[in-house]
Amino acid sequence: MNLVFKNLYLWFNRTFLYGTIYYERLQTMVRGRYILRQTSASDFIEENLKTIFAYSLSKVSDKTDAEDLTNEIVYAILESADRIKNPDAFYGYVWKIASNTCCKFIRRKRRVSFCEINSDISDGYDFTEEIFAREDISNLRREIALLSKEYRECTVAYYYDGLSCSDISDKLNISPEMVKYYLFKTRKILKEGICMEREFGEKSFKPEPFEFHTIFSEKCNSEYCSLFARKLPGQILMSAYYAPISVRELSVELGVASVYLEDEIILLEKYNLISKVSSGKYQTKLVIFTDDYMEEFYKKAEKPAVSALAEIMKSIKGKLNEIRKINNICGKLFDNRILWAILWPVMRLGYDKMEDEYSELNVRTTLYSGASGVNYGVSGSGQREELECGTFAGYSGIDENYYASAADFGILPKNNRYFHNMDYDALKDKIYKAVSGEITPEYMILTKTEEGLLFKLLSAESLMMSELYRKFFLLACQIMHMHAPKNVYDIDRIVFQTLFFQTLGFIGYCTVKSGELSLPDFDGAAAVYIRENTVEEEDAVSQEILI
Repeated sequence: MNLVFKNLYLWFNRTFLYGTIYYERLQTMVRGRYILRQTSASDFIEENLKTIFAYSLSKVSDKTDAEDLTNEIVYAILESADRIKNPDAFYGYVWKIASNTCCKFIRRKRRVSFCEINSDISDGYDFTEEIFAREDISNLRREIALLSKEYRECTVAYYYDGLSCSDISDKLNISPEMVKYYLFKTRKILKEGICMEREFGEKSFKPEPFEFHTIFSEKCNSEYCSLFARKLPGQILMSAYYAPISVRELSVELGVASVYLEDEIILLEKYNLISKVSSGKYQTKLVIFTDDYMEEFYKKAEKPAVSALAEIMKSIKGKLNEIRKINNICGKLFDNRILWAILWPVMRLGYDKMEDEYSELNVRTTLYSGASGVNYGVSGSGQREELECGTFAGYSGIDENYYASAADFGILPKNNRYFHNMDYDALKDKIYKAVSGEITPEYMILTKTEEGLLFKLLSAESLMMSELYRKFFLLACQIMHMHAPKNVYDIDRIVFQTLFFQTLGFIGYCTVKSGELSLPDFDGAAAVYIRENTVEEEDAVSQEILI
């Protein structure tokens, strides 16, 4: 095998000089075009060049290194400026580029190359050529691993397996002319790649947080559900989200040989999560809720949300005496506990009212094999820094007599996540003792009739919540249309069907900020109410809604 790579290296060495000159000229031309195109970035650099140099000098201390780092930062900004979708995020984006470039520069400066020198080598033996050759052959192996399937199969078959073009044609079921074309193109690709100092992307060692979510109206198959138990599919979708990307580019970005990416891409294509565009590159078709998107939504929605929730909670407080009269247990609960418990069904009722208005968006689309639903991705934390943990909401059957509806609003410590840590036997014991009067109740416990009375009493507040959700929906769609790539479809439907869960923690945060509710000072979920089961509900109760 070493002989094979050595032969490829010898071929490469004959064209290295001319290839290098051509590559440098091409690189200069490309950089010039970037400079001409990226006027916003050029203006930024002109205004902040001294600041960029000062930043570089603070990181590397040496003036010469600082100048080199400054040049690399400038080039990186110019190269990446056209990827910025949101003009408001421009300054934050370019300084993030500067930070990433600085990290790469420092890692490269610290990298130490060494080799073990055999003490038995004679004084007249020139081993430098062997070392350089060994390094280039290693780079050659690297570049072959990055090749896309067609090019890689032809190259390995020809140089490693020793097959003729005719044999390769038969093996791969393509014409001999196409084999020759792939080999010709491969040589050009290898020549270009081997002279680069290849830097794998940050995702190769630091994968971006990514979660895949599916809301099905029918049972989904195991392959589909387990696809994102692995990290790689999510990283592929993130890398191909904003712009089409080739398998080779993906390989560099993720630090994974192309042969291991191809099977994952086939699965993603199968389930219509990624598609091949005309350029032979791939682009994600999935809507992804990124931190940038969520932060912009939170920023613009916070003021109207705080104002609306203040009015809603004031209205609920005015009805507290009536609520306490619904049953004996309601009368024994502290104001803060009962208000948190009520906020949760008001949210549910408000969202249900909005769903009635936008009923056409509540129709699930076909995902695979006739099954319907929606799917989407979440990148990053998906929440504000003020929220201590991810939000949770759900229904859970306690036993044949009771079920619980709960939400933690993302504002409680992680050890208070209700369904994740609840001792069901202990919960049942508390329910039955509270109903019998043996202990002071901790939760609202309602019959079906009492729940109906509560919901009727909260009708006006539910309508106010519906109006707030309507504002959320219009704003969220507007922002997503600016953030998401043009190839992503069904944006309004997906935003609509995920809005409730995407805003659950945000509503908890804004309610506390309004001053109408204080953070819960009790154990368990922020909002819990328990109701008696009915026969009609048994199937629904057995299922949990988790986010």
